[in-house]
Amino acid sequence: MHRLLILYISLLFSFPALSQEESSWQFVVTPVLWNASVDARGSGDSGGDISPPDYSFFTLDNLDSYLSIKFEANRGSFGILFDSLRARYEDTTDRTVANIVAGSELGFIELSARYQISHGADLDLIAGVRRSFLDIDVTLSLSPPLTTSPTKTSENVWTDPIIGLRYHHPFSDNWHGWVRGDIGGFNVDTKRMYNFTADVQYLINRYLSFSMGYRYFKIDFKDGDILSEVTLNGLQIGLGIHF
Repeated sequence: MHRLLILYISLLFSFPALSQEESSWQFVVTPVLWNASVDARGSGDSGGDISPPDYSFFTLDNLDSYLSIKFEANRGSFGILFDSLRARYEDTTDRTVANIVAGSELGFIELSARYQISHGADLDLIAGVRRSFLDIDVTLSLSPPLTTSPTKTSENVWTDPIIGLRYHHPFSDNWHGWVRGDIGGFNVDTKRMYNFTADVQYLINRYLSFSMGYRYFKIDFKDGDILSEVTLNGLQIGLGIHF
């Protein structure tokens, strides 16, 4: 009888502790370096190609500015995900009479929610909104020095719903694998949007983690837009700050 009473008291005190752990929020902020090559293709109203040059993150002579950060807030089976990228590349053509600076600024902001639909397989359903942009501008400098204001040749902004899945597999206490895929667009603002990531994560301690992987991101535009598609893909690394 005494043993049953002790067992009952132990279980009674263990339930609030478990409930408190499930109800506590956990946060992760991850600055990301994405070595993404950029390929934009399409045609204008006149039928000629209008495509900015191909770029890569580590081609630092073309990189003007860069910012990419992720944020994740989780409590139990639910979570909020934030993802962002902003990169600007510039090409300068030096000539005797005039210098031409062509700039391309691209990126996205994503806000979505996750729900763990399978605890056994650690599988999440993801749904949200992604706002993507691509701007191309040209600055003309004449000799003697006379600079005109930047002339925007293309300004494109798209806001689309996204839906996808994310799978998490712990190889050990410190090593983890993450795979995510989502699609968007659905002719809301773009035709189609594809996003795929595969990462390996190492937990340094309870506050820091390091991840490395690959990301593929592509947007197919509607027929009325100037550019028909933009593709970014390459290796990425991140430093996660957990609290």
